[in-house]
Amino acid sequence: MKALVLGGGSIKGCFQAGAISELLMAGFKPSKIYGVSVGSLNGAFLTDQAAKLKNKDNKPDWPAIGEALKNLWLTRIDSFDKIGKTRGGPAILWDSIFSEFNGLIDTENLQQLIGSIISEDNLRNSPVEFFAGCVNLSNGQFLMADPSYPDIMKYIIASTAIPVMMPISYINGSPLVDGGLRNVTPLKYAANDTAVNAIVSVACQAEQVPPVNLNYENLLSYAERLMDIIVNGIVTNDLEWAEYINDYCPKDGTIVKVGPFQGYRYIPIGVIRPAQEPDIDIQNFNQDQIKNLLEIGQYTARQQLKTGKFKEILSQPD
Repeated sequence: MKALVLGGGSIKGCFQAGAISELLMAGFKPSKIYGVSVGSLNGAFLTDQAAKLKNKDNKPDWPAIGEALKNLWLTRIDSFDKIGKTRGGPAILWDSIFSEFNGLIDTENLQQLIGSIISEDNLRNSPVEFFAGCVNLSNGQFLMADPSYPDIMKYIIASTAIPVMMPISYINGSPLVDGGLRNVTPLKYAANDTAVNAIVSVACQAEQVPPVNLNYENLLSYAERLMDIIVNGIVTNDLEWAEYINDYCPKDGTIVKVGPFQGYRYIPIGVIRPAQEPDIDIQNFNQDQIKNLLEIGQYTARQQLKTGKFKEILSQPD
C-alpha cells in the first residue's frame, strides 16, 4: 500500500493540488491519505472522489480525480470571499473584551464549501483510508481523526483552522485547531503503518522562508507571517526526521530490533515541495494566481518524478 502525506499551507494548497494531479497522472495510487490543515481539505476531497469516480474495473480513476481537485481550486477556491471574510476591528475588540474571541476570519463560507464537496458517507465507504490531523488546545496533543469518528466533518474543519486567524472548533467540549501546530507533514504516522510500502509527501513550503516587507500593525498579516515561520520550521524537522531514519535503517525494509532506531524501518519516501515559497496572500488572491501555482505544482512534481526515488516508489505494489 502507498501513502500520500499532505502537509498544511493555507492557500498554498493550490500548489499541492497541482503536484497531486501530476503524481496521480503518473500512476501513483494512494491507499491511505494523511492530511493536515489544507492537506486535510485536499485529502478529504480525494478520498470522497475515490468513492465516486471509478474506471471500467470499478477502481478509483486517479487521473480523473486529480483533474477534479484542480478544478475545485480553479472554480471554488479562486478568491478570498469563497472561503471567508475578515472580521472588523470593532467586532474583534468587542469579542475580546467579553471573552468571546472567535478568530480574525469568519470561516462560515469555508465550512459551507467543505460540506458541499465532501460527503461523510463517501469518506466512510471510500476504498482509501483518510486521516485528518488536529491539535487539542486543552492538552496540547496531536490526534489523527478518521471517518470512524462520528463528527469527522468537524475534525476536517478543525484541521483547517489556522490558530488565531480562524475560529477554534469545539468537538465534544474539546478545543481543536490546525494540526500544523505539532505536525505539518505527518510522515511518522504513515511510516509507522506496517502495511505502507512507499510514501509521497507533498509540502507547500520551500526550504527557506523568504524575507518580506509587512505592515506588522495589520494583525492578520502579522498572524499569517508568524504561522509561515512556525510551519516552515516544523516541515523542515518532519522531513529531516524521515531522511535521518532512512539513512540508518537496513535498505531491505526489515524492522530494527534494537538500538536507537528500534521499531523503525527503511521505507521509500519521496518529497515534492516548491523551489521557492509560493507567492500568494490569503487576504487577496485571484483565479490567475491559483492557476499559476497549480501549474508550478504540476511542473515541480513532473521534475521530481524523473528521479530514482520516485521510480522506486512507483515500482512498489499498490
